[in-house]
Amino acid sequence: MWRTTAVAVTMLVAVGVGVFLAAPAARAAIITVPLVGAGGDSGWDATYDNSVVDMTVDLVSLQKGFVVIEITKEFGLPPNSFTGLFPTILIDFAQRAQVPAVGTIVIADETIRNRTGGDWTDFHWEVLDEGDAWFDVALSGQFGIQPPPQFQQHQWATLPQDLTKADALNAFDGLVANGSTYFPGQDDSDLVIRTNPEAEGLRTFTLKEYPTPEPATLALVGLGLAAVLARRESGDRKRGAGV
Repeated sequence: MWRTTAVAVTMLVAVGVGVFLAAPAARAAIITVPLVGAGGDSGWDATYDNSVVDMTVDLVSLQKGFVVIEITKEFGLPPNSFTGLFPTILIDFAQRAQVPAVGTIVIADETIRNRTGGDWTDFHWEVLDEGDAWFDVALSGQFGIQPPPQFQQHQWATLPQDLTKADALNAFDGLVANGSTYFPGQDDSDLVIRTNPEAEGLRTFTLKEYPTPEPATLALVGLGLAAVLARRESGDRKRGAGV
């Protein structure tokens, strides 16, 4: 239903955490861009790092109250040597003052590139918003599930008070190999984010995304961390002995 019109108005927008970028720092830029496309102004701004994300606004429907976007992301750094986790990509959405905002943001397609040096065994989406935004479980369908070897299953973290709403989506049971690209949403399933029209003040929320390393990668990270800690302990003993 969201894809009936795809008049693309392409814009480079910003997302993420600049310190985790694979691109040179000089090319990184955190920018804020209004989500405006065919059909008008959605009333929302998106802020993120344009060295790791591109965004296309396909359609704004003021009458039906939604904006349709497509997003390309690239994860370029290996897991953190201490936590074993890949850096996250964050997209901040904020309602603009004095502009009526649509209530629904639809991610019609995602293109997610694995350039981290390791394979992924699952992928995660989270809405950070203190309850004023959520994933619409029924309308999001099979988003995240793709043919082998990519993910075969997904699971919603539904809200206790309303099982039609979720604040997280986890895709698993598969593999996104290093150097490959993951295409959630390419099968006509969309990720539908609803926002609370009765929220106090201007509505804001953050879309957080991150992969999980496959076990062998985590094991290597653990060995590396153990080696670092062993060297530190050895150094402490030498300093304590006055060596």
